[in-house]
Amino acid sequence: MEHPFVVNMFGMRRQVILCLACVFLTSCGNKEIKNAAYDYNYAVANYKFDEAVQYCTEETNNTTLEMVRYFMQFVDSSYIKSDTPAEIDIVSVKQLSDTTAYAVYHKHTPIKDFSDTMEMRKREGRWLAHDPIVKKDSIAQ
Repeated sequence: MEHPFVVNMFGMRRQVILCLACVFLTSCGNKEIKNAAYDYNYAVANYKFDEAVQYCTEETNNTTLEMVRYFMQFVDSSYIKSDTPAEIDIVSVKQLSDTTAYAVYHKHTPIKDFSDTMEMRKREGRWLAHDPIVKKDSIAQ
């Protein structure tokens, strides 16, 4: 007959291993999200919009980045030079589901500091920035 302490010890070891596995898997997912949020925000903050495409969803590219590219033709290049290089810090990441997360980031440039939240979506196994411009329906009829 087994001693009760031995039985409890093995049961507890299983629970500890399970908890450690959960923490490890969560931290790995957060690192992927953090890296993806960093890559997208770094590219955008440094005016590298063509590079940012690989780090965002198709909806974000087709709306937000297309609009930014259009308006950039009206921005004086001396302003861009004075606003770079930009530094990005990912402050925190919160994963809401297997495919949705939020990353809080802080952007520092020679001209300004800025903090915001970025929605992240998992598509085809990769975490991507999801920041599309959504057309709001008009209330006026």
